[in-house]
Amino acid sequence: MSKLDFLSFGAAKRKAGDPFGGAQAASDWYAEWAPQQGGTLVEALCARVALFCAESANARLGLAELESLLALNSLSWSQLQAVRGQYLLNNRMPRVLEEQLRVQILRYAEVFSTAYQRFFSADALADASIRPLLPLAVARVLAFRADHALWLYFRHFSPDPVFWLNVNQLYAWAERAGLESLPLVLYDDRAGTTIQDEYIALLMTALLDAGNLSARQVYAAHQLALRLANRTHLASDPADASFMVDLARGAPPVRPRAGGAEGQQRYWRTADICEPMNAWRIVYDSGRMPDELRRLNIDGLDGGLLHRLVHEWADRPTPYQRADRQLVNGRSLEVAHRLAVLHKLIRQPDEVRAKQDDASFDDAGALRIYGFVTSRSRLRQAPASPATEATAALADTLPTWHVEDQSTSGLGLSLASTGSEWVNLGSLIGYREADSWGLGIVRRIKRPAPEKLFVGLEIVSERPVAASLRAEDGRPVVAETQLPADRVWQGGEIALFVGCVREGRKVNALILASASYALGKQQYMSARGKHFLIALGRVLEKGADWCLCEIELIRPVEALPKP
Repeated sequence: MSKLDFLSFGAAKRKAGDPFGGAQAASDWYAEWAPQQGGTLVEALCARVALFCAESANARLGLAELESLLALNSLSWSQLQAVRGQYLLNNRMPRVLEEQLRVQILRYAEVFSTAYQRFFSADALADASIRPLLPLAVARVLAFRADHALWLYFRHFSPDPVFWLNVNQLYAWAERAGLESLPLVLYDDRAGTTIQDEYIALLMTALLDAGNLSARQVYAAHQLALRLANRTHLASDPADASFMVDLARGAPPVRPRAGGAEGQQRYWRTADICEPMNAWRIVYDSGRMPDELRRLNIDGLDGGLLHRLVHEWADRPTPYQRADRQLVNGRSLEVAHRLAVLHKLIRQPDEVRAKQDDASFDDAGALRIYGFVTSRSRLRQAPASPATEATAALADTLPTWHVEDQSTSGLGLSLASTGSEWVNLGSLIGYREADSWGLGIVRRIKRPAPEKLFVGLEIVSERPVAASLRAEDGRPVVAETQLPADRVWQGGEIALFVGCVREGRKVNALILASASYALGKQQYMSARGKHFLIALGRVLEKGADWCLCEIELIRPVEALPKP
């Protein structure tokens, strides 16, 4: 007969191998469990923590559970960083894979944040064993919230008011509990920080919500903000403040408003943050990398990004010198992308005009000899080539974008998100209006709604000219053997000749495949029946597979040299 132990009834005993029996139990369980998961470790751990939250929904949690969560979070952090790295290092990742990685990271942040928040209560603050661990738990939740915001900024969305209300109220709770300035180490590979530092870094990153930074640049800016956040602090005094945030409202940080402090507003200065950044920028401008940044090893941080950050985080606002914008109604443009497609579309009018000129010449000859156009002359006039017909068909299926505003240097365009996944910062765009093609570069992307996209386009040239390039020996390029057929035209490699304005001066420039660029390289350029010997100069812009470079016109030539 089995003996009943009445003293065990109601006790919260854990099974052997349970990961939530304390820090050591979690470590032992993870060491045995993790190798069995392979590439699904992040998803499997999320499912296990979510199950724990569901099973203990009505239970009172204690020190062992909090230690277990912190340990499991620390042990799996490197795996999460690897998932994030896959996204940041691959600019051409398929959208399906990108969505899978995004779901993994946000799911991880969601389940651990939900579990940690079970301990954010007055009872936990009063528990002498749990209270020392609360600063670390709150800081990690803020880091997870920053991850959520970063993924929105990566895709040019903005966090909604509910997000900011939750973040601001979480910091306000930590501040009331006196936890905001306690030193801690978030993860083993991170420098020391505080709850306030994590919060300030998130606020500083939110100031970059203009849609003009790539995913790598946003992530690099956040990493730099984490390193520099300890150079300032939040205060309730608005004196000499650079920015402010209202802890009682669901809103991001802004520049201080007139009228003084009221409610739960917090202020901070950025003069001490911008001081080292200005010094680094000077070193970058001299052509060297600052030693401090080399030690920080922040991927994606360069002199150009530092210039933008110093401007956006300046102690006092420094407005941009922008051209006047004019609102536009009822105007649309046809657009295209990819260098090979743009070249076909831009050269099409010249090819049609050349065929018409040839036909007119033949007709004039027949009239001079016979007094009328003969049937043989008509038969000799070749029909449109398949390539010409294909280009005409392509031109008839181009998407249409709507012009919202314009200035002397750019256009503001709106379009549907569906089918526009290829639009990225730095994309080369061709636009057509009234049978005339222009070229622009995407400088800004914003998503005011999931189904709508707003694009800021800088105009590069309103009259690009289709050109072809040959080597100095004049040898023609062989299609399919040396280059793909769509990159060969008139026996040379395709390029676009543009006259553009850079740094206040007009320059002759060329858009060509980035793989074909070499500084000082001399080539023969043919455009509209004329030939020139040119030398490639410095790069002005660079895209995923193209570059815009200055060219030097060495001399015109009557004809291309024979190989």
